[in-house]
Amino acid sequence: MALDQSTLDKLRSVVGSENLLTEKEDLIPYAFDGTAAIKETPGCVVFASTTGQISDVLKLANDTNTPVVTRGSGTGLSGGSVPAADCIVLCTVKMGQILEVDAANLTMTVEPGVTTVQIAEAAEKAGLFYPPDPGSMKISTIGG
Repeated sequence: MALDQSTLDKLRSVVGSENLLTEKEDLIPYAFDGTAAIKETPGCVVFASTTGQISDVLKLANDTNTPVVTRGSGTGLSGGSVPAADCIVLCTVKMGQILEVDAANLTMTVEPGVTTVQIAEAAEKAGLFYPPDPGSMKISTIGG
């Protein structure tokens, strides 16, 4: 079942028109991940930039019984970000802040839109090494 106009209007009020995709041609790139083997068109794509927006989108999805699939830059090769039909794709690429690097405890707190290369660079600045080195590290995001 396609998302109704009321749900889309509520999503628009949460993230703004500029952060909501609803046109079929705009949704096509979000219908698959790096495998491109499985495809399904979402009902919309929402670009969240705060945890508050994520919370509001998830509350609305729960209230309307609408499935949600989270997505970063979509470089995965396992179908993890492939949407369900007519779902909300909750894209986190606009959440790209490194919040803390704690060298003493060997931890880093980041938002989900931070790229793998940004994490590796922040670790190096702190005298540490972040070993994962996917070929997509310049565009792959830590949150998927």
